[in-house]
Amino acid sequence: MRRPIVAAVPKLLISVVITVHNEGDELRRTIESVRQNTLGDCEIIVVDDGSTDGCCENADLEGVRLIRHEARVGVACSRHEASGVAKGTALAFLDGHQRVERGALEECAELALERNAIVWPDVSGLEEFARRVHGAYFTLSRKPVPFSAEWKSLPPSKRVTPISALRAPGYVIPKSVYLRVSWIGALRGWGGSEAAVSVKAFFAGVDILHLCGPLIRHQFKKSFSYEVRWPEVWRNHALIARVCFDERTWHDYWLPEVFAPHLTAEARADIESASVLAEHEAFQKIKTRPDREFWTDLVFRDLPTALR
Repeated sequence: MRRPIVAAVPKLLISVVITVHNEGDELRRTIESVRQNTLGDCEIIVVDDGSTDGCCENADLEGVRLIRHEARVGVACSRHEASGVAKGTALAFLDGHQRVERGALEECAELALERNAIVWPDVSGLEEFARRVHGAYFTLSRKPVPFSAEWKSLPPSKRVTPISALRAPGYVIPKSVYLRVSWIGALRGWGGSEAAVSVKAFFAGVDILHLCGPLIRHQFKKSFSYEVRWPEVWRNHALIARVCFDERTWHDYWLPEVFAPHLTAEARADIESASVLAEHEAFQKIKTRPDREFWTDLVFRDLPTALR
């Protein structure tokens, strides 16, 4: 039997936030998995993000706290809203189509609280012999969008290892750490949710740790149950750059060299809105790393010519 990575935290309450859009019976299976395999106390908060298939119809009758959106706003906004009412000392984020291995959430939560870090267990698909992956590393690309991540397939030599990125839900964040890495308020729709947390964690000096052993399964879908609008995805990625980088980096590099061709006039206005600029200013005050280290220490590339 595998021993817990750290000693049990007394009176640990985990708030499990599950975001849902047209999940059919998968939501019920996900909730059952959390209940059956979480050994300690947990509260389950389901955010029905504009579902039209009735998948959340009876969720609030099963001891689940339900937040409903009349229209879909996206994962990031939904998770942030749920986090605002969560009572737990640790926040676990899941999609509505996942399965939790016995004790996995507690092990992640205990380590997260001990290290004041984001903790992510092993991930695999729902299929019996699905590949098991061990965290992810951050990448920078222009195809199709700049902020991305790649899976780490090889098992690490240690149970706890630093990683540089998140790629799928199933991770745990201490509530005391959450506000430093929380989702950017203006993010909408699909795209950029895990990247936003990864970039903010890097600049805010919050470690992302992979915990090898505990497993959370994920249904990796071949197609979306909703329309993905690529202008909206580009807008989300531009918001990450606008909030997380300083004025010079945004105006001299990200805007002219990466985002300008992909942003609508409406998106440009959103990105320069008073609320986004206020969020940018607030985040700049808690940054512990300069912008240049994004290239030298995170993506291991030369500094862009415009910033030299």
